Amino acid sequence: MLLLSGCKVKNYTPEIPLTLEQNVKVTSGEFSYDCIICKTESAVSVTIDSTSAKGMVMTYDGKTLTFDFADFSYDINGRNFEKRNPAIVLYEVFDYINSTEQLNAKKIDGGFKYEGKISLGDFILIQNDDNSFSTLTMRGVDYKIEFIN
Repeated sequence: MLLLSGCKVKNYTPEIPLTLEQNVKVTSGEFSYDCIICKTESAVSVTIDSTSAKGMVMTYDGKTLTFDFADFSYDINGRNFEKRNPAIVLYEVFDYINSTEQLNAKKIDGGFKYEGKISLGDFILIQNDDNSFSTLTMRGVDYKIEFIN
């Protein structure tokens, strides 16, 4: 008789930070730009760090997308805005991960892999072993966010 009592499927639940500030590179099609993301428990802010929009801050809280640039500030319903906006994408990905019951990350070489679906489509988020993030890619959409460590 073969005993397999020591074999058990391991569920991975790496730590997802409640707050995060990190430089990223966003690529959508042939266009790319650098920015700084700031994630809090209730919102994601993205500060553009390259292109002519340098200094613009976009903040999304799950409902409202706020643009701040120089002396200009504008709020818009985020559900009616371009789904490729990095503040919306990152908010929805982290909201999905934090609100999904029984979320188990898949262990991969050097870290963990999360998969899910947001308004833009199916995503893959790679997290490093040290709980920092590596990449966020969208399946079937030419969109990628690279976390710069």
